Amino acid sequence: MINVYYMKVSPLIKEDTFWSQLNIVGEERRKKIMRMTNGGDRLRSLGAGILLHYALCRKLELSPDYKKPFAVSQEAGGKPFLPEFPDIHFNLSHSGDYVCCAIGNEPVGADLQKYTSVKERLAKRFFTEKDNQMLAACGEEQREKLFFRMWSIKEGYIKFTGKGMSQGLDSFEIDWERKAVKQKEKTEPAAFYEELSSLPGYSFCVCFGDSGQEVVWQEVLWEELSRISGN
Repeated sequence: MINVYYMKVSPLIKEDTFWSQLNIVGEERRKKIMRMTNGGDRLRSLGAGILLHYALCRKLELSPDYKKPFAVSQEAGGKPFLPEFPDIHFNLSHSGDYVCCAIGNEPVGADLQKYTSVKERLAKRFFTEKDNQMLAACGEEQREKLFFRMWSIKEGYIKFTGKGMSQGLDSFEIDWERKAVKQKEKTEPAAFYEELSSLPGYSFCVCFGDSGQEVVWQEVLWEELSRISGN
């Protein structure tokens, strides 16, 4: 089973709340946050770290007052992993007012995208010819939603593989009927995906390797999160 937690970062706007939460995120993330100059980026990065801590406490059945940061390292391609818990896999994403954390016992990739204006040059540069044909056939409103659905599925997949943008977003196709991703010229799926469609103004996707995987989505409210964060 894959648990996908997501939350709003607005509670972290309060200065005392922001500073009190830094002690439960890992050292590298803490340093990264302190180097950031954009306030929104700082909130989202901190929120992602807090949500990871929450997800791991739930996964490991730790006491709600557990506050020791979990060590996080990166693979060669940049994908994060837990050196102390190699059998637990996770992935983080953030956009707009939300952050998310997907966690399970197998590799996973998650991506969250807030709708903005569609930049056609990005689709033409990064998407496949088939993707662009689908976008061109849509009305303007549907085109925006489809573009960001495509983007989040593709981002989720390259985060699942751990290869990042070097893999190329046009190197694979979305199989909409099977809710799968497959490499070009291949018929068998390389991964599968699930989407959450109930978050207005956002596309939200998680990718995984097993077609029978159960995905459980949960919005985390600050009142529940603060039981672990201690605020």
